[in-house]
Amino acid sequence: PKPEPKPEPKPEPEPKPEPKPEPKPEPKPEPEPEPVVEKPKPVEVEVEETVEVQKPAEVQKAVEEKEAEVVIAQQQEEVKKEESQIAVEQDAEKSVEAPKAVTIISAPPEESDVTIYDMEMVYFAYDKSVITTAFADVIRKNYEWIEENPDVQIQLEGHCDERGTNEYNLALGERRAKAVFDYLVSLGASPSQFSLVSFGEERPVDQGSNEVAWRKNRRVEFTRL
Repeated sequence: PKPEPKPEPKPEPEPKPEPKPEPKPEPKPEPEPEPVVEKPKPVEVEVEETVEVQKPAEVQKAVEEKEAEVVIAQQQEEVKKEESQIAVEQDAEKSVEAPKAVTIISAPPEESDVTIYDMEMVYFAYDKSVITTAFADVIRKNYEWIEENPDVQIQLEGHCDERGTNEYNLALGERRAKAVFDYLVSLGASPSQFSLVSFGEERPVDQGSNEVAWRKNRRVEFTRL
């Protein structure tokens, strides 16, 4: 018998190629940040203040004008506070016959006759020398007579009630006479037509020691020299 043929050896299978690793995706490049544009800072410009140098005369004038404004404002405020008080006093005076005619004399009453003119007195609140609205009208009426008689020399006499010391009342009476004088001059009267005197509490028109008498004694009289 023939020998069995030897089986041909099977070829070894070709080794499978190893799979190639998938390439890793390249990282996307990060977007470049937008450039930050700085806003320009505002430029500070120093402005030099121009100081106007006033002359000494101008400075003095400005100071005087300011002081005058302050005084006027104070007087107006004081007048407002007193007008209500004066209104009450005037109502009380209506029940009492207060002297309205002022004695204008040519010499002291002890030595000569008395001539009476229709000029009213100017009355004041307690411890005050401010002219109120009501008695500003009285001064204007008296000024009409004064304007018609420019050659007459007039003495403005300041008076007070009995309260207070003699020295204080003499000074207060002088301030009252000066207040009336200033108002007359502001109306157009000639300053040379007047003289001022204060009798303080020495010449009351009412000897009483009560509010009614005191109201009558706080006054300024117009007296002919």
